[in-house]
Amino acid sequence: MTLKLTSLLALSLASLTLPFSTRAATASDDTAIIAKVGDSEVRADDIKPLLANLPVRDQLALAHDPAALNELVRSFIVQQLVYKEAVAKKWEQQPQVAAQLERLRQQAVTQTYLQALATPPADYPSDADLQAAYDLLKKNNALQVPKQYHVSQIYIADPKGSDKATDEKAQSKLDAVQKALKSADFAGLAKTQSDEAASAARGGDLGWLAENQIQPEIKARVITLSKGSVTEAIRTTDGWHIIKLIETKEPYIASLDEVKVPLTNELRKERAQAISKAYLTELLKQNPVTLNEIAVSKLVEAPKEK
Repeated sequence: MTLKLTSLLALSLASLTLPFSTRAATASDDTAIIAKVGDSEVRADDIKPLLANLPVRDQLALAHDPAALNELVRSFIVQQLVYKEAVAKKWEQQPQVAAQLERLRQQAVTQTYLQALATPPADYPSDADLQAAYDLLKKNNALQVPKQYHVSQIYIADPKGSDKATDEKAQSKLDAVQKALKSADFAGLAKTQSDEAASAARGGDLGWLAENQIQPEIKARVITLSKGSVTEAIRTTDGWHIIKLIETKEPYIASLDEVKVPLTNELRKERAQAISKAYLTELLKQNPVTLNEIAVSKLVEAPKEK
């Protein structure tokens, strides 16, 4: 197993949060509304395929950076808005755009063909392969799972930069919720008052979060909580969060069963890369390429000195 694989798995195992392409999602996860654009709603299953197509390294990095993930999702949504407007104006029929689309089509055909050729055998990796990879990770201290927090939230939307009326409405709701919390059940209040629909339906339950998955301003408060206690309202860029700590898990060494899925995926990816490299080497042996290096050098002109 290469150092690259070791480092990728170490990142993934740090929170036991799998990349978007390997994480098992529930139906409620897929249909959760994650954003609103005008009169339209954007659901998780609209975004997940886009995230799944990112390189594994980027997926793992995003799993550890909520702010970057939020920004990326926003950029995807903006991209879709621009795309719909361009199609409405038949922009794809422009000659230069059509030529670029053809190049992209050729690239897609080539890549998917190579992927099909390089698919590892269905029975790879074997149990012995997995055990060997696991042992190496354990030896390199890459299986440490950080402290985790099971939390619930009441979220009140109030993006920074909102107009005065929006801020005042959010503040009024926040004051009412904080007052009600003195006597009301947290879960019941979350169901009726939280502006995050998916967690609200579960009484505000966000499930287990590794400490490196929690936004810094929220983490700073959560780590000070005792079991069953609730934070004051926490301001973030998207609004107000009131967090309840349900339970904690101390750091531990992940078992092979816990890491089997990401480990299998990374071993299969590494094997596919080796198969693809061998195929291309053989292809070039059968079809030697001779370059006119002088002509090639003239394809790109050196910038002129000012």
